[in-house]
Amino acid sequence: MLTAISYKIYEMRKYLVLSLIISIVAIPIANSFVVERDRNRNEMYGEAFWIYGFEIYNMTDSQLADALPPEWGFNASLYALPPYLGNITYEYPVFGLIFFAIAVWLYPGVGGLQPLWLNFLLVLVFNLNLVLVAILLRDKIYKVSWARFLFGAYFVYGLIMSAGGGKNEPIADCLMLMALILRKEGQMGKAMFTLGLAVQSKIYPAVIFPILFLEAPVSSVWFLISTLLTVIPFAFLGANFDSLISHFLNTTSYSSYIVNPMYPGLFLATPDVATNPVTYYMWPPALVPLIIYVTFMTYTIPLYLPSRQQFQGKSVVQKLLVLKPLYVYLLPAILFVYRWVMPWYLFWLGITVFLFDEDKQAIGYLKQLTVVGVVYTFGLLCNGPYLLSGPLPDFLANFTSGWYTIIGLSLMVGLTAFSYFAWKWTFERRERKARIIREAEARGELVI
Repeated sequence: MLTAISYKIYEMRKYLVLSLIISIVAIPIANSFVVERDRNRNEMYGEAFWIYGFEIYNMTDSQLADALPPEWGFNASLYALPPYLGNITYEYPVFGLIFFAIAVWLYPGVGGLQPLWLNFLLVLVFNLNLVLVAILLRDKIYKVSWARFLFGAYFVYGLIMSAGGGKNEPIADCLMLMALILRKEGQMGKAMFTLGLAVQSKIYPAVIFPILFLEAPVSSVWFLISTLLTVIPFAFLGANFDSLISHFLNTTSYSSYIVNPMYPGLFLATPDVATNPVTYYMWPPALVPLIIYVTFMTYTIPLYLPSRQQFQGKSVVQKLLVLKPLYVYLLPAILFVYRWVMPWYLFWLGITVFLFDEDKQAIGYLKQLTVVGVVYTFGLLCNGPYLLSGPLPDFLANFTSGWYTIIGLSLMVGLTAFSYFAWKWTFERRERKARIIREAEARGELVI
């Protein structure tokens, strides 16, 4: 894997330099216009880790901000979750915490340039992710349009998550992509261990564990070994993962708010956030996103259903592996289950496209993710009265400069679009040149 990464970095060196320049320019722009609350929280908890250790998992944001030295400037308005999440303790898994704890240790000094330092580290990880995506796509990135679309989409997503948001996603994606590369190389033990670390950064990489388990059940012991990063602090060092568990189990104890406009539970129980305690009312339009999605799936799922012949003469494990395309295709349905789904969660499952063996299935999967994005946007309209009553204004409050935010966002979008089209033009130029050479050779001409 290291050899493949080195070769691909050399091959993509021009694009990576361009990507790094755009990312570094985007960091201060985003920092000026957006309250990067997740990054700020991780900075605060990373600093606090060296004082309180894993006890920070038992403290809410406001409790921790009050416990830290006042001169550090960790005020709740910038470093804590919104008031409606005030009872939430630190919920990120252990590996994510360790990453930020080491980062703030390497660059000490709260405030100042330290937040930008965290964004810069995440930008480096994001650009490594571009290399890993290119390795998994192989020569398809030069020949197939869906591969270039995926690469371009990940570039936009990764830039927002790292330079624009300072979030954990680039770390989890990096480890998840490495696990998929090691799987391709047949190093299943290393793949399982790396996947375990990915789950220790964010929970969502766990969706590929069933596939790896069926392909190499014995190697799953390495996955379990890597999860000791969570088990040891929980069992022996006093860590409390109640918030993470309540988030994962979709309970109201995490938040009375519902920020997923596709969540069908809004049909019978839309919260009235103006009441105290919160009451609930029926809102039939909340079912519209689910109806659209089910209709789409009804027409597209046959492509992923195995034939009867594919099951004949195979063991139970082999039969389950035959269902792999169906399993992966159904994964985006998870987004309808959870009460708390932010817009960028839609691309969490984009990387699982590499589990498909056929291009037509990969294309269909990317189309489904696009449809889910459209349905998510449509859900904002269907549930507009509720979302405008609280969740949407709270989200927009993270953009601190009002209408001037549009200027910063437009500049970031412009830089991203320039980079993407420059990359796309060079790849298509290379493809046209290769096609001309192939046609000339087919005519019997000598190409020098």
